[in-house]
Amino acid sequence: MKDKELGKFLQQSLQKSLQQEIQPERLEETIRRCREIMGKQNTSAKEPKMGFFQYLSEVFRFEGMLIFGLQAVTLFLVCLMISTVAGVPKNIPVFMPLFVLAVMPAIFKSQFYGMSEIEAATRASGSQIILAKLILAGSANLVCMTVLLCFEVSLQNSSGEMGQMILYCLVPYLVCMSAMLRLTRLGKKESIPAYGAATLGSCAGWGLSAKILPWLYETSAMGIWIIAFLVFTVFFVKEVYFIIETRKEGKIYGIIA
Repeated sequence: MKDKELGKFLQQSLQKSLQQEIQPERLEETIRRCREIMGKQNTSAKEPKMGFFQYLSEVFRFEGMLIFGLQAVTLFLVCLMISTVAGVPKNIPVFMPLFVLAVMPAIFKSQFYGMSEIEAATRASGSQIILAKLILAGSANLVCMTVLLCFEVSLQNSSGEMGQMILYCLVPYLVCMSAMLRLTRLGKKESIPAYGAATLGSCAGWGLSAKILPWLYETSAMGIWIIAFLVFTVFFVKEVYFIIETRKEGKIYGIIA
């Protein structure tokens, strides 16, 4: 129905309703129902809001199995691959983007199922669920990195290069996580597969750096790794801070598709 036809139809309907006699009993019934609806709204407004930690436990109940399960599978595969290059800590960065890749199904789940618009329409505008998933993913990643470092130390029978190995874990992880959060904030749904491919491709990039730039993995190059760690930590913290501020202000966050 066109706009003009719709306007004409509404005008005619309004004229008919005005011409009809007002029935007092129907008017009282309408007033009574309106009061009941307003009373229910006032009651629901007094109900306590769910706190973030309670919300986090709910997200864990629904998403915890997916997040921790994928991280556990990734850890098993990484340990299996690292065992073939025992005693070569410089190969650790090659595998760290895989842990970020394992986070993507949980982070972009709403885009895959076409539910991002509904999340954006909630009170937290999608930012609260992203923050909760990041906390759960970060916890899983921390456990996996700890197990991975212990496994590498056991292969080397020495913990002398522990500081370097920690940086080898954190720098590639922060690079990929910062890029993923920026994609979540500014990207489009169509760019998600490309980012996944780029994350997987970065494994080859770190492998090439170990072959082409061996000096980068010597003790004398620790300063470069520390600077990279500080720089990408700032990027990562900045993105997380943006999520928190978006949650407070109730603005829309993330890819809406």
